[in-house]
Amino acid sequence: MLIFMQEEVVEEANLWASVASKGLITKVLKTEYLNEYTTVIFANALYFKGTWKEIYDEHQTSNKDFYLLNGDKISVPFMTGCKDFLYGSFEGVQVAKIPYLIGKDNKEFSMYIFLPKEKDGLPNLLTKVNSCPKFFTKKYRLRKEELDAFFIPKFKFSYFVVDEVIETMKEMGLTLPFDDKCEEITEIVETEGPFLINRILQKAFVEVNEKGTEAAAVTYESDDDMGFSLYDMPPPRPRFVADHPFLFMIREDVSRSVLFVGAVLNPLSESND
Repeated sequence: MLIFMQEEVVEEANLWASVASKGLITKVLKTEYLNEYTTVIFANALYFKGTWKEIYDEHQTSNKDFYLLNGDKISVPFMTGCKDFLYGSFEGVQVAKIPYLIGKDNKEFSMYIFLPKEKDGLPNLLTKVNSCPKFFTKKYRLRKEELDAFFIPKFKFSYFVVDEVIETMKEMGLTLPFDDKCEEITEIVETEGPFLINRILQKAFVEVNEKGTEAAAVTYESDDDMGFSLYDMPPPRPRFVADHPFLFMIREDVSRSVLFVGAVLNPLSESND
């Protein structure tokens, strides 16, 4: 790509990202990510804005302690008052499913929160998740249950990764598109010789509050087994208080298509994973 064209391409790509993400993501591409060999930029975007089926009462939101992995604690706004959720207690983890309103497309989206039972249990949970490819697409055994307490923190964060996506894909076994001898995707454009992907950028934004969730992700490119025992262990009148690091997922429940997955390490930080 000619140097004088790079700024124009970057401006156009970032404008597209801003429109596609409803203004949540405005800057992804930089001129430093392009070079004279850049031929094509592939881009895709995902935007989601969901209103809780039962909106939380803002007047019931109050600050509580949230315990970080290093043992420190911080004061964080916690939401409560919602009773429209499903709950499950399994070995080492509690799961809550909170539904969103069904939209005009009749899609049934929900947020799932995977809360380790130990305050420092997130690393162990991640190990189990990584050992089970179907973890996020299974049908969980959840039920309506009356809890002694139900609190989840408000949080907002964004993250940006460069090149780590390629390494993750290689670890998963997808190596062909990144091989300098690759000729499998040459039908996308007319080329003279191999055509490969040498860089992937991804930026995502997620915000969860009393009204619902807004999330977006933009990516640029230059059966039902959780993997561990799921026997029920419900104590009498359990509590679901997400006051320590946890995983969350946004999923369409009929197709089990996963839109977003993340880990909340610190609800006050805008650089969670």
